Amino acid sequence: MSKLHRASRRQEDQQAAKIGGSRNAASGALDFRKNDVRNETESWELKYTTAKQYTLRLADLLEAEKQALLDNGRLMRFGLRMGDRDWVILSQEDYDMLKEEAL
Repeated sequence: MSKLHRASRRQEDQQAAKIGGSRNAASGALDFRKNDVRNETESWELKYTTAKQYTLRLADLLEAEKQALLDNGRLMRFGLRMGDRDWVILSQEDYDMLKEEAL
């Protein structure tokens, strides 16, 4: 297992613990539960890079969203670990919902 693969797996384990969820088998490579981590309400697609840039594609976001919805209507969360920090990308609708719930 490469150093990058181990770091990616560690990222998945940490996120699963943080949200009270679990890693999906084979990091979503099977025919079901395609995203990396899930809990009762969220489905997370996680990316890890040591590079100074990451290309975020619309197709990746739409696929992660589709897989979350197919997994019993979970909300999609897209996480990126880059520059020794964790970033979360979510739709404006999800952001608005979270903001409203916080009020």
